[in-house]
Amino acid sequence: MKKVLLVLLYFSMLSFTASKSDYKTAICIIEDNSKLGIIGSTNVSTFNCDLNFSDVNSRVKAMYQKDGNKIKFQNAYIELSNACFDCGNKMMNKDFLEMLDTKNHPYIILDLKEIIKNPKKPNEVIALVNISIAGRSKFYTIWLTTEQGNMLKTSGCLSLKLSDFKLEPPKKALGLIVVEDAIEINLDLNIKTLD
Repeated sequence: MKKVLLVLLYFSMLSFTASKSDYKTAICIIEDNSKLGIIGSTNVSTFNCDLNFSDVNSRVKAMYQKDGNKIKFQNAYIELSNACFDCGNKMMNKDFLEMLDTKNHPYIILDLKEIIKNPKKPNEVIALVNISIAGRSKFYTIWLTTEQGNMLKTSGCLSLKLSDFKLEPPKKALGLIVVEDAIEINLDLNIKTLD
């Protein structure tokens, strides 16, 4: 019995080592002219919080593995400082930072796990992303359009709910103005790859 366990352990270690060696490393830089905006609404108006990429460490060292029409990733994450978002005025910025529990969780983390290429449309992919906000994580799929030139341009939109992350939307004017649960994340990224 011990021999069987040792043989299984040996083969499992071999398979783990082999799969790790299939991964390649790439360094990606998200250019400062990229855009990421959070769009939301209240019962009286809409608001937009835009990320300032020039204040973000947008250098990502990721491991990836191609498997047919899929690309799997490890360590392909970026930390977006909550403080780098601008919602248009100081009061809204303050409410945004409080809602995200910035004192305890100063970053929104986007962790790319997988991309599936659309075989019928070469400029479309589906991305599987783990998003962490205020200490809670959830997986989402995002449809992205891509354009390859001297850098990769990708754009897309994701709808999610604040309640997915147990966030309490701020209320203003004695509760007369309430932020809606549904928000939208729009992204338009320019990515340079250094192999």
